[in-house]
Amino acid sequence: MVNAPTLYYDGPCHLCQRSVQWVRRRMPEVECVPLQSEEAHSVLPLEWTTPPLLGVVVVDGHGQIHVGHKGLHALASHAKGPWRWLLRLVPGWGYALVARTRRIWGRDDACSVG
Repeated sequence: MVNAPTLYYDGPCHLCQRSVQWVRRRMPEVECVPLQSEEAHSVLPLEWTTPPLLGVVVVDGHGQIHVGHKGLHALASHAKGPWRWLLRLVPGWGYALVARTRRIWGRDDACSVG
């Protein structure tokens, strides 16, 4: 049996919070967990849960770990409609650019997405 994927994200980041809300609406089977959580710290290597964060981390249904744009590619199979192929088109450089500048969208002291 294949488990649902888990998306680990930067909890205090406003852009990340909006992205998680989008994922929850379109891919409700995907579990979303802040990288700052105890769960993330118990599952992922320390360098992926401490600043500077490398980007989203997706653990797919087979237990494989995908970081950054490869994480978005891993989520694509759970998306519907055009999102299924659009997520696969995100280039590494494009993801890196957005990840580096994501703080312009704002940041909380803690994750506000429940």
